[in-house]
Amino acid sequence: MKDREVVVEAAVTQDELDLTVDDYETNSKEAFGHFVEDLRERTDNFKDCRYAVFDFKFTCSRVGAGTSKMDKIVFLQICPDGASIKKKMVYASSASAIKASLGTEKIIQFQVSDESEMSHRELISKLTEKYGDR
Repeated sequence: MKDREVVVEAAVTQDELDLTVDDYETNSKEAFGHFVEDLRERTDNFKDCRYAVFDFKFTCSRVGAGTSKMDKIVFLQICPDGASIKKKMVYASSASAIKASLGTEKIIQFQVSDESEMSHRELISKLTEKYGDR
């Protein structure tokens, strides 16, 4: 699976965890667009809660290192404003356990309450702010 990206999306139901795994040919803006579109379909236009994980590759400038290629696993906790309080509480209380079960230290968690926070530009901005020069 070299050069293939594995994407995990999870939905918590009352009695079980529904896990879906997809893969994309490349990790590019286009692949991320497919990822967001898949989530849009599975969440009824971002009206339902989900966890989603994406292997995000990006570049950022760092002092002494110039432009560096970086690879971070992005863990998205999607809880729309319109979701029920009960559902939001279930997702909030289980996020740490789900994230820990992925077993990697490269995971960066973002909480998302609407689709605008899931844009490629928004995530690149957050990642370069965290790992690039300030």
